[in-house]
This record gives sequence, C-alpha cells and structure tokens, in this order.
Amino acid sequence: MAKKRSQWLMMPKVHSNFNDDNLETALIEKSIELISTEKQIPNFIFLCGNFFDVKAYVYSALRAWKGAVKPTASGRKPMLEATFASLSVYISSLLSLQSDFYFAYDEIREILIANKREDLWAILEEKLPFISLPPKEMYGKRVSPISPYFVIKQDDELTLGEIYPSVYLTQVIKSIKSRFFVFFQHQGYSAFGFFNSFPTYKKFGFEQTPRKFTGDPTPENLIKYLSGAKNLKEILIALINSHNNAYLSQYLIDDYELLLKKLLEV
Repeated sequence: MAKKRSQWLMMPKVHSNFNDDNLETALIEKSIELISTEKQIPNFIFLCGNFFDVKAYVYSALRAWKGAVKPTASGRKPMLEATFASLSVYISSLLSLQSDFYFAYDEIREILIANKREDLWAILEEKLPFISLPPKEMYGKRVSPISPYFVIKQDDELTLGEIYPSVYLTQVIKSIKSRFFVFFQHQGYSAFGFFNSFPTYKKFGFEQTPRKFTGDPTPENLIKYLSGAKNLKEILIALINSHNNAYLSQYLIDDYELLLKKLLEV
C-alpha cells in the first residue's frame, strides 16, 4: 500500500538552490519562540508559495517537524512536505471561495434589512454556504459536504482550523496524529502553517494589526524585522517576503491536483 501511495503522491523537486541560512535560522528560531509553551514545542511546517504554470506550485518552507526531510535529501522521500504543500493549495482555494461568499451574503443581508425583510434574511442565514462543521464525532450526523476543515478561530487575516479526518491524511502518512493549520493572507499573498498538535494561539496575533515591513526586502532587514516580531502574523509576513525575493530554497510540485484527486476518491 505504501508503495502505491508513493507512486501517486507528487514529490517536490528543487526549483532554486539559493538559501540564506541566517535568515532561515532567524525565521525558525523566532517561530519556535512564539508558538512554544512551558509544556510543549509543537512540530510545525510553514509554507509560502505561488502557482507556477497550470497545475504546478512553487514554494519555500520552514521546517521544525521531527522526521521531516527536505526535498533535497537523498534516499527518504519528503512525503510529509509533499502532502502539506498540495493541501495548502487546496485549502487556500476553498478559504478564498468561502470569503467571497461571505462578502456576497453581507451585501444581500444589508439589502434585505434595508427593505425590512428580516424574515427572508433569517431563512438565508440558515443556509450560508461553505460553513465548516466539526468532524462527525463532534457534531453527530451533520457534516459539511463541501468544506474539509473546521474553523477554530479567525479574523480578517488569519484562520486557525483543523482538517477533517475525512481527508484521510493518516492513510497517506501514518505519523500524522492531528491536522491543525493556520492560513494567513497579506497584501494579496498567503502562507500556511501546519502543526502536529493543537497550538497555543495567544501569540498568533488574532484581532491585532501586524507591523508593516517597509524597508528594502534584504535578508538583513528581514532579520531585523523578525527580531521585534510579537506574533505569528509578523513571522508569516517575513516568510512571504523571503519567498517573494527567493531568499530561501524553493521547491516545485509539478501537479498538485494529483494528490487531491486521490484523497477525494478515498
């Protein structure tokens, strides 16, 4: 079974070898500082990428996950990273679509209330599309036919959620015990974080406006910005700028849709 999975799970390829080691170290160390507690240091992988060609995806990554291997490593295949990179494309598309629908429904609500038709809005409100529901074990028989994730906490920029067991990640990678993620949007760009256990989110920056990065996007200036980072949003802003300026090694997934199709078939 493992052999079959390795045949259809697309492995990332090296897209760019250049890597600023000092910047990567600063990003990882500051991330660990902000998300760690006295009791635990969650394993994490942070990803930031862009679409490339039709189905391809180019990304940079920060890894502090025991057992995770870089795509450049010989021998072992980076299945953990390949899975999360593909899922980040899938979930980000759904999150963006959900945001568009909420925006449209807000406009509909304003029109109906302005016309004193609260009765119609009460009907529509019960049928909001793409609302993520908890796993079946938590919510009985009612499950979402669309969304593969459950939103735990969010604001306009950052979403913390859990991927449903129905996505069957554990059938691809046995070592994944939980599937918590964050999704961050900033100036038209996005970044993901995946965790092996539920993270303490008091320093994630919910309902806070992150500091702007206004200097020249040099590694030195990004490290300086990181030194004063107070929340995860600012870490992800630095990661986005690092990826956009190709300061970290970049990897390519030729066809991220292949994994998603297989997961949906399951």
